[in-house]
Parts: sequence; C-alpha cells; structure tokens
Amino acid sequence: MKKFKKLIPALAMLLVSATAMSSATFAWFSMNKEVSATSMEVRAVAEQGLLINEVQAANDTTWDSEATAKQTASTDASLLYPASTADGSTWYHAASTKSNSAAAATPGSKSGDIIGNYETLSGLTAITAMSKSATAGSEAKRETMGTAADAPAGYYVHYEYYLKSSGQEITLKNEASGDQYVSIKEVTATATPAASTGSTNLNKSLRVGIKMNSVFYIYAPVTGYTATYYVNASSTATNAIAGTTVTPTDLAKLPASDANGAKVDVYIWYEGEDANCMTDNALAAQLDDIKVDIKFSLDTKA
Repeated sequence: MKKFKKLIPALAMLLVSATAMSSATFAWFSMNKEVSATSMEVRAVAEQGLLINEVQAANDTTWDSEATAKQTASTDASLLYPASTADGSTWYHAASTKSNSAAAATPGSKSGDIIGNYETLSGLTAITAMSKSATAGSEAKRETMGTAADAPAGYYVHYEYYLKSSGQEITLKNEASGDQYVSIKEVTATATPAASTGSTNLNKSLRVGIKMNSVFYIYAPVTGYTATYYVNASSTATNAIAGTTVTPTDLAKLPASDANGAKVDVYIWYEGEDANCMTDNALAAQLDDIKVDIKFSLDTKA
C-alpha cells in the first residue's frame, strides 16, 4: 500500500504537486492511492465594498482585499485520499476492484465493481502535523481532516476566512431591485505545466467547496470534470458548479467594518465520484502544480 496525497491551502490560489503509486487495488476511488501536493497557496480575493481576513477579530489591522494560506513542501504538506461529499458535512470513501473501472455510483445503486459498501467517514479530526492555526495577514486556519487509523493521510483540507463590509452593516437579499448580495464571483484553477502526462485527468476531479450561511457550494474549477454524479449512490444528483459561474450566496448579513467578520469555510478535496479520479490516471510521476483563485463580490440586483 502506498500513499501519496498532499494538499496545502488558504483561499484563492492553490498549488498542487502530486505523486501517486500503484498497488494491488486499482480504482477511481482507491484506499491504496494518494496524491501528494508539495506546496499550495490558496488566496481569497474580495472586490470593492468587501473586506476579507484570515482572522475574525474586528480590531485586527490586516483587513483588506486579500487573505491567504500557504503550505511548504517539506514541513506541513497534506496527504489526501479521494473522498466524496454532497454537503461538506458527511464524507464518504470507497474502492473499486478494477483498473479504469467506470464504477461511479448511479442513481440509487452502486456498481458491482465497488468493494463492499461506501464507508461513511466518522470521527474525522484535524491531523496536527498537516494543520496550522491562523495568523492575521498571512495565514488562514488550515486543517487536514482524517482519522487516527489513516494518518498521516486525510480526506480533505478545511480553511477558514472572514468577510465584512468596508462600510456599514448590510442586510443581504436577492429578491427585489436594489437588493445587495454577496456572490462567489469565480473559482479558477490553472495547471502548470498545462499538459503533463497522465496528471491532467486527475486534476479534473479537484473540488473546491465553499460554505456560507450553512449553504454548501461545490465548484469544479478544472475543465473536463464530471458535472453530475451521485454521492454514496444517492438518488439525488450532485451538480458541480463551473469555475467561472457567478453564484449569488445565501449569506444573510455582511457585518460593518468595525465588527467581527462573517465566517466563510473552504474545503479542498479530490472527488472520488468524478470519472477522472482513477488510479490509472494518477500513475504519472508528477501531478501539475495547480493555482486556485477564489473571488467574492458585493453585487446589486438589477
């Protein structure tokens, strides 16, 4: 069994470098594979009318238009297994018996190529060696989530960012003309080099989840992803949002500039239900470096 999955985040730029090894089990959703991200930077950008920060405190002096999280290659890089979620709260893992199997779940049923049942991942906690506390102005809180049995590998990386108004408190709606609301303007990812052998497929299974006001928005920022899939063989489809889609959020209130910020949770993982998430696609020696940008905007309904 060989493990190779590292992810290193923050909020808007994401850098990933990865290696995956072969083993007895081959799968789109394998317990025997990891992707290793040697360095990653996630940067969150807020447009005019918004302030963003790595910490919530109202009196912090680093509130501005950008917040970041960084990870270095050798000290705190994250190892990740493919995982699957529809809501950011319940997470699943599974494995397949066949190489390059099209074993993704269909509505209400699992393919015969899947080993046993899906594993519901319970008791996930932050793996200390691959997590970091927030530092105002330079480092968002980052947690690689896993179990003691799976350490040092986890299943997803969680970040925390904070938004507020650059002026007065704003009650947010998106119903009538003149209403103001916060949008996720875009979530983009660029691979460097753009076409390294074998890795471009696995890149497509990258997911960025953003939770605001308890609503979970799942973005697939790399072109070629599986748009519709069925997490844990659910009868309800999960539809990934294209990275360049402007999405009005359900954030209800934007705190004033002299108040504590409203929390934004960001999640990074490799979606096992994406047809591109197969071990054969991960056998390339190196995955691409991936840069992810997340942008928020304050919009007014026409």
